[in-house]
Amino acid sequence: MARSKKQNELLWTPSAAGTSPMDEYRRHINDRFSQTIRSTQELVHWSCNEPQTFWTDLYDYLELVPSLPKSIKQAYDPKAPISSNPPFFEGHKINYAENALFSNPDPEAIALIGLREGQSLDDAERMTWAEFREQVRLVASALRRSSVGVGDRVAALVATSNWAMVLFHATAAVGAIFTSISPDLGLEGCVSRLQQVTPKIVFADGDAVYKGKAVSTGEKLSSILDRLEPKPEVFVVPIVSEQRRYPTISDFIRRAKPNDPLTFTRVSFNDPLLICYSSGTTGAPKCIVHRHGLIIQLKKISRLHNGLTPKDVILQYSSTSWVVFYVMCGHYSLGCTTICYNGSPMYPDVKQLLRMAEKFKVTYFGTSPRYLLELEMSGCLPKQEFDLSSLRMVYTTGASMSAEQYRWFYHRAFPPKVQICNTAGGTDTATSLIAADPTSPIRAGEMQIRALGMDVDIVDPDSGLSIADTGEAGEMIIRKPFPSMPCFFWGDADNSIYKSSYFERFSDIDVWAQHDWLSRNPETGGFVMHGRSDGVLNPSGIRFGSSEIYALIETAPFTSHLSNTLCVSRRRPGDADEAVFLFVMPLPGHTLTPALRAQIKQTIRQALSPRHVPKFVISVPEIPVTINGKKVEIAVKKVISGGEVKLSSTVANPGCLEYFRRFVSLEREEEEGDVGLRAKL
Repeated sequence: MARSKKQNELLWTPSAAGTSPMDEYRRHINDRFSQTIRSTQELVHWSCNEPQTFWTDLYDYLELVPSLPKSIKQAYDPKAPISSNPPFFEGHKINYAENALFSNPDPEAIALIGLREGQSLDDAERMTWAEFREQVRLVASALRRSSVGVGDRVAALVATSNWAMVLFHATAAVGAIFTSISPDLGLEGCVSRLQQVTPKIVFADGDAVYKGKAVSTGEKLSSILDRLEPKPEVFVVPIVSEQRRYPTISDFIRRAKPNDPLTFTRVSFNDPLLICYSSGTTGAPKCIVHRHGLIIQLKKISRLHNGLTPKDVILQYSSTSWVVFYVMCGHYSLGCTTICYNGSPMYPDVKQLLRMAEKFKVTYFGTSPRYLLELEMSGCLPKQEFDLSSLRMVYTTGASMSAEQYRWFYHRAFPPKVQICNTAGGTDTATSLIAADPTSPIRAGEMQIRALGMDVDIVDPDSGLSIADTGEAGEMIIRKPFPSMPCFFWGDADNSIYKSSYFERFSDIDVWAQHDWLSRNPETGGFVMHGRSDGVLNPSGIRFGSSEIYALIETAPFTSHLSNTLCVSRRRPGDADEAVFLFVMPLPGHTLTPALRAQIKQTIRQALSPRHVPKFVISVPEIPVTINGKKVEIAVKKVISGGEVKLSSTVANPGCLEYFRRFVSLEREEEEGDVGLRAKL
């Protein structure tokens, strides 16, 4: 695929060549295994071709504890297909928290900086590593005294905060399974998750704080508990308002014994550590269970790809509902000072995170392409308005950065020494597949490199043959096992949902299919992510499934007005973000009135969150379905994004698809009956 010089314009080169942790690791591999690897690209190639050697060496190199016994000669069974999800380091026991809590050698160094929206930066809550370990000790003791142990679930409806970090690490310490949900998620979203995982204890923030408002969670928490069986114990983390309905986290900690030591329950490398939730398009959210051995992936990315050390200060904006929260924990496991921010990145304005970066001398700033776009649209030029001299790296994920965003970043907005890394991973892998390379240049619009040990390839969607060297876009796959493959899906007794999610995309090759659409520039080796290859919605990096919308709208009272709905997103070639469309098919004699449209949006806003509300709710005469009644989402998404679609014979009403082409240029909702839609044709 031909590219202009402007498309892959060189924007950044390393300033201290040969001195990064990645360089040190490359030299280590050369020395230990008599290699002559000269670049990170070659190092990645070696790690993917020699996975047994790579993963076993990496375990020791990262100084994970306990050490691998000499009897373990390989990472996993090399004869096992990836679809069998072979266990790593079989028989070896480990504990995630034990490998994170002692990563900073200075007990008086600042471990956490907790800050809530609306607080003065001077009032941030600082916690040293010694204080953090003591809080984890107390919570772990209280958990054990509450009969919480290996395999039990502990749920946290808490925002990103110092308490969120303590609860996660304490739960891990006792071998229980942690799951977190942002407190601003609506009632149905919380219930659909917690009903599946049946937590033994639920910790919940007393208020959800966002965009200048603090809303008590008391009523929602009560409604959640009414629908959970068996009933969990509940403890509230006070935020703003005072409540007396439930005991507080202070009451819980009183269960701890003063002389209980900080100990760690070692479990199998492959045993469950945490549960994240998918954005699948059918049914309730899938409960993706990740293993204690995830620590090797998190430390690999943080130390080698991102070059983090205990001297770094991390500002990674994320909600606790997103897997990036655990990525932030991975950075923390390198001994970094970590800022935990509870609130909106846009309050009181778009510059708030930059104020924090300046105040706390942030070296690593994790954000999203959407946030950078908001900065750009506001006219803010960070390097002129803030002292960002400490900043070394800006990490973005959740969406792709356009070439123009890269140019804005380097030509106008941020100091030229800062490395921008746009990465790709996912809730499913809990790690980056395409990652940062501190040793090679950055070019406009391109992600840098495959992550070490991740045998990523790009294949033709029909034949399954590799097209990575052609420059054409195709299905992103992974060919070899990796140690952050989910253990299983909670409740998926026969593993059938797991297998269909990742291993049934191709019938002739045994690979993990990520369902992302990727291309590689053969000239530079850089990657471009073109979005999801399935129907998952991803506006502004907030990924969710259409099923969560259907669950709310395809029920009373809306079924009195509507016969069917279809929820997809549009992202045209020049769009910086996705726009979500909810198409509704009224019953005969009914129309989509302004009041009904408003009711639909309000229902979604209350049950899920404002970020789940579709930009467009539009009436259509017919919705395409397959012969067995399944909605044809992907075809509609392609059509309204300006693409061409070849329908299969399984579509029952293919003629109706052409109707949706009129929405390619739609820029604003129109009143019902405005047949022309005033689209910008």
